[in-house]
This record gives sequence, structure tokens and C-alpha cells, in this order.
Amino acid sequence: MTSLILHHFDASPFSEKVRLILGYKNLAWQSVQVPRIMPKPDLMPLTGGYRKTPVLQIGRDIYCDTRLIARTIDRLAREPTLLPPGQAASVRALEHLADSQLFLAAVPVLFRPEGRKVLQEKLGDAYLAKFQADRAKLFQGGSVARPDEVFSRANWAPAMADLDAQLAESAFLLGDAPTLADFAVYHPVWYVRGNAGVAPTLDVYPHLLQWFARMRDIGHGRPTELAACEALEIASDCQEWQSLADTFDNSLGLSAGDAIVVSARDYGVDGVAGELVHLDALSVVVAREVEGVGPVRVHFPRVGFDIAGCA
Repeated sequence: MTSLILHHFDASPFSEKVRLILGYKNLAWQSVQVPRIMPKPDLMPLTGGYRKTPVLQIGRDIYCDTRLIARTIDRLAREPTLLPPGQAASVRALEHLADSQLFLAAVPVLFRPEGRKVLQEKLGDAYLAKFQADRAKLFQGGSVARPDEVFSRANWAPAMADLDAQLAESAFLLGDAPTLADFAVYHPVWYVRGNAGVAPTLDVYPHLLQWFARMRDIGHGRPTELAACEALEIASDCQEWQSLADTFDNSLGLSAGDAIVVSARDYGVDGVAGELVHLDALSVVVAREVEGVGPVRVHFPRVGFDIAGCA
């Protein structure tokens, strides 16, 4: 398998989702640390402007959004599977709950007084202010409002109670083995549990915490550190592309070679412009030319992204 390179930062909850998947697959991977806030000068050339974390690089192929990253890893390393066919709808539903609701509900929990105090001690007041300003910009122009305490209180505790009840019946959310649903739900819980100020709020959910410990113990696989400049060199030196699906989706009236812009709908909606390489039911692939690197292909999921043709 071509080397997997994860562009991430340690405190990123969505990155933790992917790191744990890499651990579950017992994979070797290379770790490139990116800044927590903009600017991200070594990452933006690869993605074309997509700024969310994490990003997976395989040679010249760049994969954005953890929904697609998880499925890409599962395709490359099929066992143990993340997507049992008989649980596909349940996995998708729980993944959507985690990524679109639980994560957003978790963020204000960390900024409650007890959590904010810990963040101030770790980051300092000046950097914390920069972080909040950066995240305010992240939510500009998208379909999802920046989460607040009202949203959090309406969604976080009820969901934790439901998860705790479900986990009283099985070791993992959908049975005796973890699926992608577990990794998706784990990351917002990890986000809250990792802040000593608000971590005790989860103590009332014993089954959830037992599951959390089982998931945490999976680990991160076999990472090695890689400098950002080395990741760019790997992209530049790579002589092959990752395989694409056989079927091209013509339903949008687009053809390979068309100029398009791909952008997230929810937040972080900066568009990535390029030439359409491939479009199928699950993903869209855009070719771009990067100065000093050469051509790259940027892959996005169809779910949660808009594709616009350029006149």
C-alpha cells in the first residue's frame, strides 16, 4: 500500500476519529502536524483552499472530509471492516448524528466556565482569542450556525443518555465489534472527556465510559513523524494515481475535463476550483496544478458538498 500521510493536529477531534481508525486497522502511517488555526501555508497548496482538519494524502491524491477518508482507508485495508453491509443504514445514521450534531453540541461544553479555564491554562488568553476568531470565520457563509450553549444543552445530554442506554446492551454501538459508527461517535465524546474541567460531566454515563475506554485502548496504529515539506516532496515525486470508481455519474450534466468548484455546505465553505476528473455516487475528484509540486487530485465526498460548473 502507498504510504498514508495524515495532516492533522493533536487536539483535533475529527483527526482523532481517523487516528483511531488507523489504529483499528493496525496501519503504519505518517503524521504531519498542521497549525490549529489559519494560515496553513503547507496544507493549502495541496487542498486548493479546503481548510478543515484532517486531510489524508496518498502520493498525489488528497482526500478531504472524514466521511470520505474513513471509507478510503476501509477500501485500502478491508479487514477488519468499518462498514458491515447489514448495518449500512445504521452506521450512516449514527455517523451523521455524530458529525452534524454531537460535535457541534460538544464545542460549547468545552467553553463552559470550567472548560474555558482549562483552555486558558493550556493555550493562553491571546491564543484562545485567536482560536475563537478563527472558528467564527469558519462558520461564515455556511448553512450551519456557530453552535451555542442553547443548542448544546438541547442536544448533548439527551444524546449521551441515549448512547449510555444503548451501550448497556452491547460492547459497541451496533454489536460486539466496532463499526464506523463507533469511531464517529467517539470523537466528540473524546473532545469533552479530554478537557479536565468538563470531563466529570460524563461520569453519570457508566456504560458510555466503559465503551469509551474500549475505544481509546484501540490506539493509533504505527505513526511516524513527517515534516510538511517532505509531504510536498512525496506528492511531487509520486508517479501514480489512486484508482477511481468505474462508473461516471452523468446526472449533473458534467463531463470529465469541465471546470468546477467544490465547496462544503455546512461550514468551512471555501471553494476548491479545478478540472473535474471523476464523479460517482460517493465522491467527486478535482485535478489541480500546484506550483513546485505539479498535478494533484483532490477528492471530496458527495454528501455535504456542492459541485458547481464554471461557465
